[in-house]
Amino acid sequence: MALHLIHKLPFLKNSKLMTKYASYLNSAEFKVDPLLWIILSVLIAIIAGIGAWFLVGLIGLKQGIQVGGLFFLVLIDLLIGWPYLKAIQRIDKIEETLPDALRQMADTLRAGGTYEYALREIAISDYGPLQKEMNEVLRKLEEGENFQNALLTLSQNVDSRLVQRTVTIIIDSVYAGAGLANVLEEISEDVRAMHRLDKERKARTIMQVIFMFTAGGLVAPMIFGFVSTISAVLINAASAVATEVEKNTATKALNIINLSIQAYIFIESLATSLMISLMREGKMGKSIIYFPILLFVAYLSYIIAELMSMAIVGGM
Repeated sequence: MALHLIHKLPFLKNSKLMTKYASYLNSAEFKVDPLLWIILSVLIAIIAGIGAWFLVGLIGLKQGIQVGGLFFLVLIDLLIGWPYLKAIQRIDKIEETLPDALRQMADTLRAGGTYEYALREIAISDYGPLQKEMNEVLRKLEEGENFQNALLTLSQNVDSRLVQRTVTIIIDSVYAGAGLANVLEEISEDVRAMHRLDKERKARTIMQVIFMFTAGGLVAPMIFGFVSTISAVLINAASAVATEVEKNTATKALNIINLSIQAYIFIESLATSLMISLMREGKMGKSIIYFPILLFVAYLSYIIAELMSMAIVGGM
């Protein structure tokens, strides 16, 4: 993938973060310069945020800035995080099909096939992204690379610790002259057992995830929406008999309360998404899947509760 814009900027040329992000784009088969994609994502998010703020103002609601900021944050997270999500999905599919592929390789070797023939059998089977990577390994073999170097291409192209360890074990077994068929079968069983445990963990934590999502995305923001309205009503009632200085102080206090509540909702959504990610996926990086949805639902619940409570107490 071309990284010419990064190479032309000295402060980004040696950036590991940008190089990693470029690998995500390449893994997602999204042929675009990473710096251009980030800039484009920011511009789209800004335009969407301004548009949302303008539309909310036309409707006559007072939450235009909050809605505009919400659209900006959610969109920029989704757009910039999309290559990472696609790359993770691709790695998950490769890891999911890896046990069957290893078992097929073991059976082919037991039947008297060579290493190259075993790889070719996988390359013509329906293994999704793994099939494409095996075709790349075969291409290296056809170009004259030995089996070990060609197989290393798989671990270099797939950012997965499981795949990298599997490739290392296979290469070490070939060097040591061990029975590769038995080794492949044992690795296949270990990987299958690991996926089984992962599915069991997700099944056992589904109720906790639902509770955390409901509490962090619906219940708490709605309570804060009612609290915000009640605070405004009490301050407005007290301002009826207050001096001008006291009214200004009360208005500033109300603004601080509202900003504090909204900041807390943001932090709570982030913390909840991190906990859900660790609980279900075992990786904090996958919180990028949950955070935009949780943040959007939480702020939407807060705004709806605020509008409902204002209508109930006659604040509108």
